[in-house]
Amino acid sequence: MSSLSKSRFQKGLQCPKALWLAVHRRDLAAPVTESQQWIFDQGSEVGRLAQQLFPGGVEVTEDHRHPDEALATTRRLLAEGATALYEPAFSYGGAFARVDILAAAGDGRWDLYEVKSSGSVKDVHITDAAVQAYAVEGSGLPLRTINIVHIDTSYVYDGGGYDPGALFTIADVTDRARAAMASVPGDLARLGAMLEGPEPQVRIGSQCSSPYTCDFVGYCHAFLPVEYPVTALPRISDPVLHALLDAGVTSIRDVPDSFPGLTTAQREVVAVVKTGQPYVDAAGLARDLARLRWPVHHLDFETVNPALPLWQGTRPYQQIPFQYSIHTHHEGGDVEHSEYLHAGPGDPRRELAEHLLADVGETGSVTHYTRYERTQLEALATALPGLAPAIRRVIERLVDLAPLISANTRHPATVGRTSIKQVLPAWCPTLSYADMPIADGQTASVRYLRIVTGRADAHEVAATVRDLTEYCGLDTYAMVCLLEEMRRQAGV
Repeated sequence: MSSLSKSRFQKGLQCPKALWLAVHRRDLAAPVTESQQWIFDQGSEVGRLAQQLFPGGVEVTEDHRHPDEALATTRRLLAEGATALYEPAFSYGGAFARVDILAAAGDGRWDLYEVKSSGSVKDVHITDAAVQAYAVEGSGLPLRTINIVHIDTSYVYDGGGYDPGALFTIADVTDRARAAMASVPGDLARLGAMLEGPEPQVRIGSQCSSPYTCDFVGYCHAFLPVEYPVTALPRISDPVLHALLDAGVTSIRDVPDSFPGLTTAQREVVAVVKTGQPYVDAAGLARDLARLRWPVHHLDFETVNPALPLWQGTRPYQQIPFQYSIHTHHEGGDVEHSEYLHAGPGDPRRELAEHLLADVGETGSVTHYTRYERTQLEALATALPGLAPAIRRVIERLVDLAPLISANTRHPATVGRTSIKQVLPAWCPTLSYADMPIADGQTASVRYLRIVTGRADAHEVAATVRDLTEYCGLDTYAMVCLLEEMRRQAGV
């Protein structure tokens, strides 16, 4: 068997079946989404920036399709006396590693640096570093330290080029990585033997989505019914899921009323799915709706949160709103739409906030769906002190429709989910996000980032502006329709 790369080793630790499929049946994997590709590309950009922490290094440029050549180049550079290497390759004991940065310590040993675009060290980073260290030391290079280089989310971008010394934090994880190295040989042997055999039988469970969403979820979950699979029960634990599958239950419709281990919320979902009829607490709904003051302004933001901040004064992964939609909803049913999409190159926040304040005026409730919009408004008030009093007056008018609906209604089609993507088609079936060019917030963010980073041509810019307007507009029109439906259900 050929050596396992660090990414395949990690995949095998998460689920051996996923690794087997990745090696033998890659055709069954879900295609890489636009959002995933952006994350991959962003990680590559972060990795290149981190190389500036160790200037004067030499890069091993052969790509993943040429592992033998990369190994040969690494050996040559080491023989020539290189003291810092970017992407050197090592193979030992069934492990193949491309180390992000390897720097000579000056005493015959080396320091290993694994670069991550996250804002902290995670457990999965330790096993990643451990298998790399195992390959490096097995190849004959002793390591002094093993480190994770990650982004410091407190870094404030001051414009121009990034300051790697301030942008990154270097965490010494030598002790943790060496402890994890003890199990690497056994894991490599186990995974290698597994790959030589038939497709392993592994039950679906939490490993399908943690620590990463698996590429083969669609394949492994294909035995479940499309409608109301038991995996849709909110926060279902592995023991309960496996007990249901052992009992031959794959649909929520077939879950016994007294099945042990279900939470109260899960039992409520089972009950409403079995009846097939929505439940509404009309009195409670009417009481909560009475809090609204007309006209109601339905508000939705779209934001970006790039790892590498784009605007002066912003931080890594800070959420920056670049678009909003408002549907102003009158008690008699009339609706007006206003919107803003920042088109210029600069920080969107001031112009967006000024337009928003004009559009919501000083009267009427401002509704939103989940705490997201409240969080964005609070951040705008902090970032724009001159506008803060007016923004805080808008915050005082906020009413969150999500808890209002979830507290007073149950609908079989939502299977206990509260996202507007599930709630809207359940209560307003003529509206849907399906088949929209942009149908989720992650894609909206990536498309806008392509514009502001200069990756989109004029045709793509025009199409993205149109699609963003349609998507964000539907988010607030959805709230119009949901509110009208809730008023009808409450009899008000």
